[in-house]
Amino acid sequence: MDASTIRLILIVIGAILIVALYLWERHRERQGGYHDDYEDDYLVEDEGADEPYGVRPSRHDPAPDRYEAAEPPPVQEPPAAKPARSKSWLRSRISPEPDVESSPEPGRVERMREPEPMPDEAEDIPEPKTTKPAKAAPAASSAPKAPKRREVSVSDPLLIQLSVSARRYPFKGPEILEVAAGCGLYPGEMDIFHCLDEFEDETRVYFSMANMVKPGRFPFDEMDGFSTPGLVLFAQLEGDPEDMTILDEMVATARKLALSLNGDVLDAARRPLTVKKEEELRQAVTDNELRWKRTRRR
Repeated sequence: MDASTIRLILIVIGAILIVALYLWERHRERQGGYHDDYEDDYLVEDEGADEPYGVRPSRHDPAPDRYEAAEPPPVQEPPAAKPARSKSWLRSRISPEPDVESSPEPGRVERMREPEPMPDEAEDIPEPKTTKPAKAAPAASSAPKAPKRREVSVSDPLLIQLSVSARRYPFKGPEILEVAAGCGLYPGEMDIFHCLDEFEDETRVYFSMANMVKPGRFPFDEMDGFSTPGLVLFAQLEGDPEDMTILDEMVATARKLALSLNGDVLDAARRPLTVKKEEELRQAVTDNELRWKRTRRR
């Protein structure tokens, strides 16, 4: 058989199947419609058709009892009368005309006469109002104290503090002397180390290094048997142009000490010194320089 004849046969068979399916579905719809009409007639004849499936009509009987029992709550009307009394009391307080409300009963007249001393209380109320400005006066007098705070903050230098804490074993005295000399720190006043800068026959202390243990001094004569759990580097900056350089050198010295003595660099709060904390210190130094420039111009 040719391919064309096979195609024709398949097309004819497909058409026959489609027609058969259409007729079958049509037949089913007619039968389904008949059964639906029959079920509708049956449901109309049923007396309980209004009730949902699986619900007995007897359950609806106690419902009215519940609603009847729920009717007593409207007893909440008495509290509504209380605000009415308060309103009448306010009216009597605002407009003391007892003739309108006192006419029905003499008892009410006595009630209306009771609020008469209230104006005396109202006269007493403004008295504390006059005292309030008197209380505000000390606040105004305390306002001039603000400039004093500014003067104190301006005169105080900025304190920068870093720590080098030992990891396992305390720092020994001879090692401290050797590493400190390599970092440019030398024993000086107050029995602590100092980083000095000499310029035009003037010596200035850049920053200092003290013992972490109070009182912070080093026994330079007995350093062979000395040990400490940590060192503290600090500087007092007064807004000079080289303050940022001092901060950089102090941070570099702290890192070198920690690397040589097997320690960790900590900030003023005894937490590890991070890059973010270094940026905060630089910003504080910049703000301090601007603050000192303003004060010097004055």
